[in-house]
Amino acid sequence: MKKVQNIIIILFVAIGLASCKKDFLDVKKIPADMTTDLMYKRYDYIQGVVWNAYSYLPDGFGWADMEAASDDAYHTNVNNRSHTFNYGVWNQFNNPDGVWSGCFNGIYQANLYLKNKGAVDLSSIANGIVNNDSTTYKRSVSNLAFMEGECYFIKAFLYFELVKRYAGVPIIDQPLDYNQPATWQGLKRNSVDEVFKYIVALCDKAAVIIPDSVRTSSATSWYESGRATYAAIKALKARTLLYAASPLFKEAGSSYTWADAAAAARDVIALNVFNLDASYANLFGASAATSVESIFFKRYTAQNGFEKNNFPIMFEGSNGNSITPSGNFVDEFEVKTGTTSVPFDWNNPAFAANPYANRDPRLAATVIYNGATFKSNVIQTYFGGNSGQPKLNSTKTGYYLSKYTNQTVDLINNTTATHQWIYFRYAEVLLNYAEAMYNAYGANADPLNYGMTALVALNRVRTRSTMPSLTTMSQDAIIHERRVELGFEGHRWWDVRRWKKGEVLGTPVRSISITLNGSNFVYTPTKLE
Repeated sequence: MKKVQNIIIILFVAIGLASCKKDFLDVKKIPADMTTDLMYKRYDYIQGVVWNAYSYLPDGFGWADMEAASDDAYHTNVNNRSHTFNYGVWNQFNNPDGVWSGCFNGIYQANLYLKNKGAVDLSSIANGIVNNDSTTYKRSVSNLAFMEGECYFIKAFLYFELVKRYAGVPIIDQPLDYNQPATWQGLKRNSVDEVFKYIVALCDKAAVIIPDSVRTSSATSWYESGRATYAAIKALKARTLLYAASPLFKEAGSSYTWADAAAAARDVIALNVFNLDASYANLFGASAATSVESIFFKRYTAQNGFEKNNFPIMFEGSNGNSITPSGNFVDEFEVKTGTTSVPFDWNNPAFAANPYANRDPRLAATVIYNGATFKSNVIQTYFGGNSGQPKLNSTKTGYYLSKYTNQTVDLINNTTATHQWIYFRYAEVLLNYAEAMYNAYGANADPLNYGMTALVALNRVRTRSTMPSLTTMSQDAIIHERRVELGFEGHRWWDVRRWKKGEVLGTPVRSISITLNGSNFVYTPTKLE
């Protein structure tokens, strides 16, 4: 059983996670003898301040192992940090999810730019205009403005990461260096409501500076993919307000309502820019960044670390440092029965005999189960199978993670593949909208003529994966749909927390014990911890 301390607002400064931070764009190295004042006058160097601020945004793949702190997964490596949560031995001094220092260091970088943006000297660029071609100069002027908006967005994102963990935190508008405690010690924590309002204000300011035309205009075609966009800003605001309206934060003093959250999500939908990808699996491969569903993402260099950790153990080069889906998570996926669907139930003899038949297609896109084909091999997770117990470092749950793993990677020859972590995608926006609309107005009402009810939004997500539409809706349906659609994308633990349903994290984590009896498999659900 996962031993989870009471879901409370942590009132301690936590130690930031050590992770490898890579700038998403090349950063010019700053000479050691350059004075601070001169650095901020140089256009090419001050850009590096902004790019560095981006590097403090959440490291999706670096955080992925913490899914095993929820009821959706178990980490094969007994020394993995997620078990610190599971065994209940974490505290303010040993917090495997501590982001306090990292977030405030990123906020410091953003504040450095905001303070010094007016000192940038573009005269050398202006003096370099030849034949009245001022394109480069105009681009530089626009870029300085956009970077201001980007810094507001980065600050908003980092403050969201802080408030969802620690509730009220100090709001800092000046560049106070976290590594110099004398500059910030004694600052009072702002209230939960003040922090949420601050995030919303930052998003609103950023959206004015970075309009949607940046995405579409040929005049801004130089604005690199991966930088903040109008839609990303709106998506962050929508997620923020969803949290602010949720039970945990309402009780902590948030003044925002479900109606506010619904309106914010509707603003993203109303852009009419994004859609659901026809292929759910396409969202988690090498082409994720170009998907019609992708709103904002983090680019990673070509690598194979995630594959080394998570490929089934039969593949040479796999190290078994795996985030393995739990039986709890797998059992959440429904069974399709013609034009309807029903919950999976091990007490149903037909389901128990062939548990992966006719399941929600999102299961096969997320989980590698016994008999699944992966890299042209049939994966055997039964006892004695090619990827099952008692093999060293094999899965303890009976499952492996398929989502995000790139099957083209060849670990023997150490080939790599590009990866993108999607921070915001359209399906999440629809689910945010569905939850907010349902709690504000019910399943079928649209009193403000947004053009979509909660039930319609929920069903759009379901039917993309060929799941039958629901005719009725409940909070449980929302919980289910977020779990199966957004699984292993960094939502489950925080969703359970904001709903104040932390007791589910204390339920036993289940695995599946599989034996081969002649030519038939016998599946036995088993308590793992």
